[in-house]
Amino acid sequence: MKAIILAAGFGTRLYPLTRNIPKALINLGDKTLLDHLVGKLDRFPIIDEIVIVSSKRFYQNFKRWKKNAQYQKPIRIIHNGVNDPEKRLGAVRDLELSLRPSKGTPESFLVFCGDNYFDFPIGYFLLPCLGHSRCTFIGLYDVGEKALASQYGVVEMDATGKITRFVEKPVAPASTKVSVGVYHMSPEARLRLHEYLDIEKRNPDRIGDFFAWLTDKEPIFGVVFEGAWFDIGSKESYEKASKHVRRAPSR
Repeated sequence: MKAIILAAGFGTRLYPLTRNIPKALINLGDKTLLDHLVGKLDRFPIIDEIVIVSSKRFYQNFKRWKKNAQYQKPIRIIHNGVNDPEKRLGAVRDLELSLRPSKGTPESFLVFCGDNYFDFPIGYFLLPCLGHSRCTFIGLYDVGEKALASQYGVVEMDATGKITRFVEKPVAPASTKVSVGVYHMSPEARLRLHEYLDIEKRNPDRIGDFFAWLTDKEPIFGVVFEGAWFDIGSKESYEKASKHVRRAPSR
């Protein structure tokens, strides 16, 4: 199974920290944000390749990181050709790019947003995915407050764990469960990317918008995590994540 890490953002809200390095390569404790994630993925035999999507601007930064990295999994780094934040392709288009060329029978795959830090075990998420490989799953976290939930993609679920509604950054959230940027995509969902981007010409910027759209097309299930999760989207969240890592190193 392929694991794709979306790391093509420019992290402008973290300037000057990310002016010359990508957000995924900033230090969090004694290692980079990317190393925290790849270290978790490297443990699972089911994952046979890790693909990192970069901007062209920071491509060489990732190449240097890879040269010094010591992981068992093969790591492939691609760039989207973009040097300027104003010309970014968007997370959904970056995801579609990472799946080219498409050969043979479509398979399920994992997707991770590269600007997240979490300390919960990925195995907890993989277990239901492996048992239902033709279903799409989204990793969720209960932030506890609706005011906070409104900053993220908010879901509603039924008693079986099926997501009945997904709304990106709603003004009035119906729940406090939000997407954490961890996804298992079914082969069918992979085929839907073309429909979303090229046929319906939907917004390629936010990956949450794609899953909100996909919720009406096929069954999607949620897996609620417990532990710590930080969306490193601001200096404040970066400082909070750094303090957490210093107190309790990642598992």
